[in-house]
Amino acid sequence: MKSTVILFSVLFLISVLCFPLQAAEKAKPAESRVIQGEFLVLFPERQAVLVFEGKERAAATAVMLDMQAEYLKVRYGVSVENTFSAISETTGKGMFFVTCEKAKESVEIQEKLLGDMRADPFIEAVSPNEVRKMISVPVKPQ
Repeated sequence: MKSTVILFSVLFLISVLCFPLQAAEKAKPAESRVIQGEFLVLFPERQAVLVFEGKERAAATAVMLDMQAEYLKVRYGVSVENTFSAISETTGKGMFFVTCEKAKESVEIQEKLLGDMRADPFIEAVSPNEVRKMISVPVKPQ
């Protein structure tokens, strides 16, 4: 009786440990591709915006975003395609979707622009715009 319980326990542990691993091994990683010449830019938090509430915060955020957008245009020659004002109003961080025509044509210009913006002390983070198909592809049980 004792050996039967041990045998079933061992079989149960093997099935629990091995089958999920097999499914994980078959799952495909997410597919992504960088869209040449497109970037997401995040500026650091501005406490001066966060001290306001309501309409005053919305106005302060709009001024902050205008100034940061102008900085990006003048300093890097990018076009601001979109601002994420709701995120900016909530966090005090300016967030932008920008494009650069020159970077669309050349990987070298894309990498230089990305490096320059990442080295900028006034910018918190920059990433190329990526399209992701799926987080993972489910595996159908056999």
